[in-house]
Amino acid sequence: MLALAACAALLAAGHARAAEPAPSEALPVCRLDPRDSTKLAVEPCQPAPPVQPRRAVTQVIGRMPAQRAVPPAVVMPSLPPSPAVPMPSLPQPIGSCDPGGCRDASGARYNGAGNATLDANGRICHRNGAFVQCF
Repeated sequence: MLALAACAALLAAGHARAAEPAPSEALPVCRLDPRDSTKLAVEPCQPAPPVQPRRAVTQVIGRMPAQRAVPPAVVMPSLPPSPAVPMPSLPQPIGSCDPGGCRDASGARYNGAGNATLDANGRICHRNGAFVQCF
């Protein structure tokens, strides 16, 4: 049994050596193909040797910054409900118009020329054909 295990170990070691690539000195330095710059001229290849050796630098590992405490959430009081937006009045039929404005069927005066007029309270009113509506 021991002999079988030793034989298996030798075969595995021999197989591992066969899978290892050849030493890097045998490979040429990588260069681009002059006809197609997206490919290498020869594959496999090794990277070019450094122009200068790397200088030794001590590794500096900084500390993580201290975590600040999260400020407490400020509870804002809820706003009071806003007043209801007044709805525009219903369009009023126009009775007659003159160069200074128009009068509706009840006799109320709308001052202004064209489609934009003002009623007696100063609200902006819009004239559309035979009707006027104030906002």
